[in-house]
Amino acid sequence: MVRRVRRGLGAGRGGAAAVRAGDVPLRGRGLLLRGERPAGRRVHAVALGAAPLQPPQVRRFNATDFLTRLRGKRLMLVGDSMNRNQFESLLCILREALPDKSRMFETHGYRISKGRGYFVFKFADYDCTVEFVRSHFLVREGVRFNRQKNSNPILQIDRIDKTASRWKKADVLVFNTGHWWTHGKTARGKNYYKEGDTLYPQFDSTEAYRRALKTWARWIDKNMDPTASVVFYRGYSTAHFRGGDWDSGGSCNGETEPAFKGAIIDSYPLKMRIVEKAIGGMRFPVRLLNVTRLTNFRRDGHPSVYGKAGDRKKVSRRKQDCSHWCLPGVPDAWNELIYASLVLEPNPITWKYR
Repeated sequence: MVRRVRRGLGAGRGGAAAVRAGDVPLRGRGLLLRGERPAGRRVHAVALGAAPLQPPQVRRFNATDFLTRLRGKRLMLVGDSMNRNQFESLLCILREALPDKSRMFETHGYRISKGRGYFVFKFADYDCTVEFVRSHFLVREGVRFNRQKNSNPILQIDRIDKTASRWKKADVLVFNTGHWWTHGKTARGKNYYKEGDTLYPQFDSTEAYRRALKTWARWIDKNMDPTASVVFYRGYSTAHFRGGDWDSGGSCNGETEPAFKGAIIDSYPLKMRIVEKAIGGMRFPVRLLNVTRLTNFRRDGHPSVYGKAGDRKKVSRRKQDCSHWCLPGVPDAWNELIYASLVLEPNPITWKYR
C-alpha cells in the first residue's frame, strides 16, 4: 500500500518568490511516503500528484536549518542539464540564508556555464559544499574508431561513468538521467550501445536505459554506505513541446497558466516504471524524488524563447527550451522536498546532527 498525500503543483509565481525568502510551507507541495514493492522491497519516495489526505505536520522550509544539517558535509547533484537546473536552484535558495553573500563561492573561481561539467560551491560558515557533476547517462560514454580511423561515440551500458570516483566522497547524492536517452544517436541505437566486448549493430534504447540503471544500482549497492550517506534519485521531469520536439520546431511560448486537463496530466513515462523497478530491487535505501506528475502540470514554467537570464532577451522562436525550468520556479519545489526528506527521515547514524 502507498500512503497518498496532498497534491503539489510546484513553485508558482507567488510561491517562488517566497522560496527565495528561505521560509516556505511544505504542506500541500508533496510529502514523504513509503511504498511496498510487490517483492517486499521498501521504496522511499517523495509523493507528488497524489490524492489529498491529511498530511503530517511538516517543518516550513528553512535554508538556515538546511545548511546546518549539511554542516561539514558534501551535497552532490549528478546527472544531465536538468540536474544542473536543480543545482542552480539549490544554490539560490541556500544563498538567501547568508547575511554575507560572499561566504558562498565556487572553489575554483568558475562561473556556471554549459561547457563545464564540475562545480563546487563552498558555504564557508557551514564548512559544507554543494556540487554538480555532469553525467548524461550515469554509465560510461566513450568512442570507437572505424576502419577509416574516424571516431564515433558509444555508450558502455555495463560500466559506470568515469566521474563515479567523485560520487563516493559525497554525503548526500542526487542523481538523474533520462532526457539524453531521447536524442538522435541514443534513440536510434545503431552501432552505439556496448556491453563487454560487444558493440550492438542495433539496440533498443529503452532496454539500454533499463540495463544502464541496473549498472548504476549495482554500483550504489556496492560502493555507498547507508549508515554514512543519503542517496536520492530525482525522477523524469516533463517537457511541454507543442508541434514538434526540441530540435524540430517544438514550442511552449505564450503559456501563462498550468495545465489542469488533457492527456499530459495523467501521463507517466515508461522510464519512471523502469526507475521504480530498479530502485525497488536495491539493497541501498535510495529515496526516489518522483517529480513527474508534479511537472506534468507546469507547461508555463519553461524558458521557451528566453534563453539568457536577467535580460529577457529573446534568443529564438524556431528553437525553444521547453524542458528546462525558469528560476525561481519548479526546481525550487524539488529542493524543498529534499529538505523535507532529510527532516522527516532518520539521518545516517554517523551524522552528528539530529
